[in-house]
Amino acid sequence: MAKLAQTTDSNLLQEVLAQLQNTLDAANKIMRELGRDRDGGGLRGVSRSAPPSHDARFLPREGLLETGQDEAVLRQMAVAHDLEVPMDRLIALRNERYAASRPRYWGIVNFDLHSSKPRMFVFDVRSGETSSYLCAHGRGSEGSPDDGIADIFSERRGLQSHFAKNLPLCRNLPGGNGYSLTLDGLEDTNSRARSRSIVIHGADYVSPQFAQRYGRIGRSEGCPALDHSVAKTVIDQLKLGSLLMHWKAP
Repeated sequence: MAKLAQTTDSNLLQEVLAQLQNTLDAANKIMRELGRDRDGGGLRGVSRSAPPSHDARFLPREGLLETGQDEAVLRQMAVAHDLEVPMDRLIALRNERYAASRPRYWGIVNFDLHSSKPRMFVFDVRSGETSSYLCAHGRGSEGSPDDGIADIFSERRGLQSHFAKNLPLCRNLPGGNGYSLTLDGLEDTNSRARSRSIVIHGADYVSPQFAQRYGRIGRSEGCPALDHSVAKTVIDQLKLGSLLMHWKAP
């Protein structure tokens, strides 16, 4: 009798273990599918131009809260830097996808400018002030002239938009880049920015001294790299939840 009970308990234990294994296998399969969907830029059946599923967390409220109030301020600031067209597109993108969001800081990198000139513009809608910084483009963007002008992109010319998220995505990256801010691409052309580790970070090759010596600043691996002396300031502004456009006129 005791032997029969022991055999029954053993069979039950084996059944329980088998069920647990099946559950783990199913969970692992789901995780693999989610990983492929994330790297591919979206869930099956959803257009890659649609916002990623984590866009729902993009709801900054540090800017001007009255509907439409920030638009007039942003457009006025953009005029002073001949950035009316990209600013209009950036505002339209916010209104279309994140109408309830009110970012305080907005950014445009104007790749029409030479790399020796400050060309990342950060607009503060609360203070009405605009700051500009040296900003690197990726290797190969200049082509054979190597003249400091970005003309060649793997992505289409014109609107290239990213939004920078909040504090959990600011981190110290290995390899010397240090304090960095992850960017998420909002278009088909840059939807894999996160998986490619496109981040804002400081770099030794971005500085007035470097530009004076070589006639241009250095090139990155595709990231909008900044002078170390200002990188943390810019990151701490944009990490509150901001829209950042890389602009090259068509």
